[in-house]
Amino acid sequence: MAHSRPATQSRIDRTARELGCFEIVDIARAVDRHADSALEDETDRTTRTLAALRLAAARGGTVSFDLEAACAAVDGDADPDAVAATQARLESTLQPPASPDEIRRLRRAVITLRELVAAHERGRENAPYRPGSSLAGVDPALAGLLERPVSTLDGDALARHLERLEADLEMARLGVDLYAMVHGA
Repeated sequence: MAHSRPATQSRIDRTARELGCFEIVDIARAVDRHADSALEDETDRTTRTLAALRLAAARGGTVSFDLEAACAAVDGDADPDAVAATQARLESTLQPPASPDEIRRLRRAVITLRELVAAHERGRENAPYRPGSSLAGVDPALAGLLERPVSTLDGDALARHLERLEADLEMARLGVDLYAMVHGA
């Protein structure tokens, strides 16, 4: 491997900071480490860094990534087509994320459980009311929690359940193998 880990991280960190997308840096680092073996040094460092950040933004689901602006901002001579092609090559070596429907279902469950945890922390008796929302399609165990008095629920168990659901959502967005790379599993 031609690149040392600290140099890779600092380049990803520096570029992410320049582009204002630092919240995806952990994902981008994992993609960049993966690129060391997946691309076999077929691309220049700037192209690879931008491809890693763009893929991280697409999978992370929290920031937008303007390819043209990123290429102009970093060294000014990065080729958007080369970045897109490198991203596509990297994508082809990773398991795809879950379907949009599955991601939506998990996101809805996370939001619902966050509201339930907040109601428990505030000492509320009833689960939050969500106008226009039904429990159709919600995990039956979660739906059952919403039908019980909040004061009867175990706050620690709710927090652990929320943590698991948030991890499931992140895994769905990233894909299993990228999730494992990010979390060292």
